[in-house]
Amino acid sequence: MVEREGLYYLENVSQQTHKGTLAYLANEHIHDKNNKIWLWHRRLGHPSAGYLNKLFPSLFHKCNISDFIYETCVMAKSHCVVFPLSNKKIDFPYSLIHTDVWGPAPQSTHNGKKWFTRFVDDCTRVTYVYLLKHKSGDVCNVFCSFHHMIVTQFNTHIKVIRPDNGGKYFKTELIEFMNSKDILHQTICPYSPQQNGWLREKIDIY
Repeated sequence: MVEREGLYYLENVSQQTHKGTLAYLANEHIHDKNNKIWLWHRRLGHPSAGYLNKLFPSLFHKCNISDFIYETCVMAKSHCVVFPLSNKKIDFPYSLIHTDVWGPAPQSTHNGKKWFTRFVDDCTRVTYVYLLKHKSGDVCNVFCSFHHMIVTQFNTHIKVIRPDNGGKYFKTELIEFMNSKDILHQTICPYSPQQNGWLREKIDIY
């Protein structure tokens, strides 16, 4: 890929042998019609071959549209399916806890803490925030402290914890603690905050 006058151009891309993949770009060996199709494809911001066929049907006469479909263009137009709104929640407070770690912050606290972890109760939406000095090393201690507080102050037990797939929640000490308390460790798909409740409204922060 080379840059000319603020635009990036693919150079020397060879034709693939299997159908429906990257078609080679225009050069002196390509038929004039193909050359014009690729030219308009770039001019109009990489529209699909089907759309170009509607705009310039004469250019596609006796041409195979699949020859003008390539993976990079298709992937660039892909979008994530919108998550449906959900009002489902656990019936009992602190049965399901959503959690994640954020940071580092641009500025640390006076004692050098630049990270924080949040624990969100799925039932009440109450959110607890704990400051961390280290991203991974402090999560286990903080969760143990949080669990102990829930047991003593609310006389209940955490049944499920639902973090992302971050390695900080797979530390041996934390896994052993959750196993000893019969806490189910659920994980969500990466980059999917919709699955761990962050988009719902919070009530209080402690």
